[in-house]
Amino acid sequence: MARLISRRGFLLTGAALGGTALVAAIGGVGYLATVDVDGLDGFLDGDRAVLNAFLTIHDDGRVVVQVPRAEMGQGIHTGLAMVVAEELDIPFDDRIRVEFPTEAHPAYATWFNVLQVRPEEASGPVVWAGRRVLGLLGFISTGASSSTMSLWHPMRVAGASARQMLITAGAARLGVPSSELATGDGFVWHETSGRSLSYGELAREAAILRPTSDPALKPATDWQLIGTRQARVDVPAKVRGEPIFGMDVAMPDMLYATIRHAPVFGAQVARIVNEAEIRTQPGVVDVTIVNGREVAIVADSWWRAEQAAWLLDVEWTGTADDAASSADFSERLRAALDVAEPYENLDDGDAATVIDANTASVVEASYEVPFVAHACMEPINATVIVREDGSAEAWVPSQGPVNIRVGVATGTGWAGVEPASITCNVTMNGGAFGRRSDQDVVAQAAFLAARHRGRPVKLVWSREEDVSRGLFRSHAAARLRAALGPDGLPLAYDAVVAAQSIIQSVASRNLPFNPGPDGDRLTVEGLDKLHYAIPARRVRSQNVPSHMPIGLWRSNGFSFNTFFTESFIDECALAAGADPLDYRRRLLRDNPRHLAVLDRVAEMAGWSMPMMPGRGRGIAIEECYRSVVAEVVEVTVAEDGEITVDRVFCAIDVGMVVNPDAVAAQMEGGIVFGVTTALMSAITIDAGAVVESNFHDFPMQRLHNTPEIVVEIVESDLPPGGAGEPGIVPVAGAIANAIHNATGRRLRSLPLAVTETIGERRTRTVLRA
Repeated sequence: MARLISRRGFLLTGAALGGTALVAAIGGVGYLATVDVDGLDGFLDGDRAVLNAFLTIHDDGRVVVQVPRAEMGQGIHTGLAMVVAEELDIPFDDRIRVEFPTEAHPAYATWFNVLQVRPEEASGPVVWAGRRVLGLLGFISTGASSSTMSLWHPMRVAGASARQMLITAGAARLGVPSSELATGDGFVWHETSGRSLSYGELAREAAILRPTSDPALKPATDWQLIGTRQARVDVPAKVRGEPIFGMDVAMPDMLYATIRHAPVFGAQVARIVNEAEIRTQPGVVDVTIVNGREVAIVADSWWRAEQAAWLLDVEWTGTADDAASSADFSERLRAALDVAEPYENLDDGDAATVIDANTASVVEASYEVPFVAHACMEPINATVIVREDGSAEAWVPSQGPVNIRVGVATGTGWAGVEPASITCNVTMNGGAFGRRSDQDVVAQAAFLAARHRGRPVKLVWSREEDVSRGLFRSHAAARLRAALGPDGLPLAYDAVVAAQSIIQSVASRNLPFNPGPDGDRLTVEGLDKLHYAIPARRVRSQNVPSHMPIGLWRSNGFSFNTFFTESFIDECALAAGADPLDYRRRLLRDNPRHLAVLDRVAEMAGWSMPMMPGRGRGIAIEECYRSVVAEVVEVTVAEDGEITVDRVFCAIDVGMVVNPDAVAAQMEGGIVFGVTTALMSAITIDAGAVVESNFHDFPMQRLHNTPEIVVEIVESDLPPGGAGEPGIVPVAGAIANAIHNATGRRLRSLPLAVTETIGERRTRTVLRA
């Protein structure tokens, strides 16, 4: 990779200079114009030909596809490689190998997430400048269900451009016009003469040709791979147990570390009472305070470090939140719902006036969800070395190298060390769900590595530290109101949510600036219900800060707001005396895409079929991540109140599908995740500290109680939407609606299995009829 990095280092030199040059770039469009955001130039690198930033072909015909998105179980290394192979016109066989690039090439930047514009739709000066600035900054991340959306078009262009370069090279070699050549099976063919050349034979000549940035893309009718089921490229290595996750990183002379955080967030280390005793424990190399907030133990094995940590006696400073409890948070959230200001996210049609007009039936209901943890199956970990030559290198199961780089710089800075260079290696992620977008563990590991220069240090959080001292989805509450017209449909809809700002909390730890909670779209997503035909609507949010660190979480605001809104739509339907499916169909009368998904899932589930006593069926639908997903859930409620989710039917319009198996797997995984959260997950606070600590009190859905799941992908010719998070979004609302269908009891707080009495107390109110 030396020359590859060196050559592309030209571009990254621009990034390195960005700190000074960016200021000039703001006023100098010419500088930004030099940033290579397409990455289509080829070059030679030793025994291989680099066709562009996404594609390399070896002399023997092996094809290496660079997929700059982290593989964390979603199958993206397979899907995006399929896209390149399709346009390159090569089978998806053992000639294809996938790599996760370590360089921050501007073409890999995740600008879609920031600018919210598909690459194929990109236009205008703001997008033009934004993608170049984000490319310079090396902003590469994996999340928000955006990988296929952000790279579908660029990687198609990369494959098609390379194919065109190979044809041009073949025409020169064979002495025939390019128009007489065709491709297939990794060869360039001249049918008239019967001659052919393999891609391996032509790659070196092709790589030095000028690429086209606007190659002809295959029409969908010619696709051989896109839309077909392909085996995951990452699975064989995982089955063989090769060292591909962060936990598998092992190096000679490596040190291991564990950590203890304060029981109450915000507390500092006052003193380590028995530091001398800990230093005498077997294998212990170091005991130190990290940035004044945590205590780390470094040893010659993780087990020895952890054993010593259990003996730690630490005095922590007091905080203003030492007496905080979950009940306090609930009270603060509910009080915030009555505050008119400050964040009005949407006001269309003066909904408040319609609702207060005293001329219509008004339905009002309030809902609440607790803090929840990510609980990734692979423990939180990072390995960092700070070498004697001043360079630093990190291996982290992360959702973005930019977070690793920031973390290493932060942690070494705590130790008074400024690395001469930082190399980031993103390993496979054993579950992420937004948790691995943070750089906290990287900074801690880098601090320890800076104290032990020349030796790699691998820091692993115990499960207890992850569950009780990690990051959380916000505790949230909402109140929804609707004025129903004579036909029972909403004339106006008013929703307000109170929660801790996700963006403000994440930015405070990871960014050099903080946009604050104003307009935090992650907190309100899923609340506006724009796909429903409602004449007037208002959406507001209240930021309710706490001492708890909030992080990105799988589907963020959708995970709780869709529970709120789809429960409420059911309540409106019941107030109108309507069937919940029929009610939604009438609300979706102007939205054929959503209606098709709703009808399909209803058909799959046999919505009109009667249920046995004690069983119920609920439905929910949402548009999220540019996909439309609807689910029908069947539940059984036993006489003792135990809730069992029996079956989940899911229909999704995810646009054009690259690998149907991957989409189905994402839906299934999301549904299991959603069922777990709806029925089991809660982080509670007592005396300022988290009560839960491990899987015994923060349980997961297991195989024996996982419902039957049926997924169907609705055919669509729209560009691909997101699939990583939509599966989870409708689950909680559909379960709550099914429980009501089975029992007549409305549960308005999660987790549903343990908050039944609270749910009963917060009954729906028909204020005027």
